[in-house]
Amino acid sequence: MTELHELAVYKASLESHAAKILEPRETVEVQGLPKGAYRGRSPTAALSNAFAHHRILDPVLDNAVRAERQGFDAFVLGSYSEPFLRELRSAIDIPVVSVTEATLLVACSIGRLAAPVSNDPGIAGLVRQSVDTHGLDRRIQSPRSVRPPLNEFQLAEAFSNPSHLIQSFTATAREAIDDGADVIIPAEGVLSELLYNNKVAMIDSVPVMDSFGVTWAYAAMMVNLRSKTGLSVSRKSDYRRDDAQLISELGPNT
Repeated sequence: MTELHELAVYKASLESHAAKILEPRETVEVQGLPKGAYRGRSPTAALSNAFAHHRILDPVLDNAVRAERQGFDAFVLGSYSEPFLRELRSAIDIPVVSVTEATLLVACSIGRLAAPVSNDPGIAGLVRQSVDTHGLDRRIQSPRSVRPPLNEFQLAEAFSNPSHLIQSFTATAREAIDDGADVIIPAEGVLSELLYNNKVAMIDSVPVMDSFGVTWAYAAMMVNLRSKTGLSVSRKSDYRRDDAQLISELGPNT
């Protein structure tokens, strides 16, 4: 959900990271938004506005349909803005995995109360909406953000000198731990990658999740279950799809 040409260090980190997490036969193709999608703004500055969120992230819908047509086994939403999860699952049959949902669900398996820590109050607000949507408010603390807040460009710059950001993240995580959290989720993509690259995996005996590593492994699990057990997305209620041909006609022309 970023313009990756502006964040080369982030794209390179994702590709290197995926190669270390997945099996040799498994690969991740990293796609970003078209150049100019944010009109010169950072995603953090834009996505808190509901209109901009929908208008800017609309290409994600076509990207997912293309991925299925091109033979990909899963589609991963690599953003804690979690756009169009319901719509995507109602449109395609391959697993659609959200970094937000995957990390929240896995956190429930390794601790009793998890705390998302984001880069900015606006992004933390989007994560809070997802927590409510997934019905996990009893297992997930209200999301927090580092101080001072940082956008994606500032986070990318911190890759070359990460100590101040790591200190800020650690201080915020300790506040969550003092309030009962026993799992910390870095709830922003660039932030999560910076922490992974600097081996921030534990704070005061509390695990700090590798958000993308968990999500890619989760996606691989869903692909494996679909292949070996036939497990697929429900076509009742939220992900109902009575007319697959209509979806095909509404999808991208290429």
